[in-house]
Amino acid sequence: MPNPKPRACKTLNEIKVGDEFRQPYTITDADVQKFAEISGDFNPAHFDDAYAKNTVFKGRIAHGMISVAKFSGIFGMDLPGLGAIWGAQSVKFLAPVKLNEPYVAIARAKEVADKFAIFECWAEDATGKRVLEGEGTLYPIPAKVRDGMPPAALQALLA
Repeated sequence: MPNPKPRACKTLNEIKVGDEFRQPYTITDADVQKFAEISGDFNPAHFDDAYAKNTVFKGRIAHGMISVAKFSGIFGMDLPGLGAIWGAQSVKFLAPVKLNEPYVAIARAKEVADKFAIFECWAEDATGKRVLEGEGTLYPIPAKVRDGMPPAALQALLA
């Protein structure tokens, strides 16, 4: 099966303060395993039930950076989408992310400047409690680049 294609391709001029994208997600044991293989972080808080039940979290938790990575999907696929470059990210972890529970990653345009846009980023659980928050700096595709693409070529890159 081919990789999914971006669903949007917004330039800086098309992003408005308040634009928002919400991405529901659930982190599974398989996700934790894949992330550990990529990162090298096999902390028992993520893998060992007996160890984790004696921690402040009272059970296994997901790597916080898995939730942060959800913003990469938002920025590269939906807002701004195709051609966007993620330039910076701040993050503050507020609560643990449990396995097999529903969460939502939310990005909202906070500021649009001459060359970049700043997005408020947060993830929340099913009750609306924030588990992390921060800000991301994005460099959307330049209008001259997108507008210089033949329409058929642009459409071939988008879903």
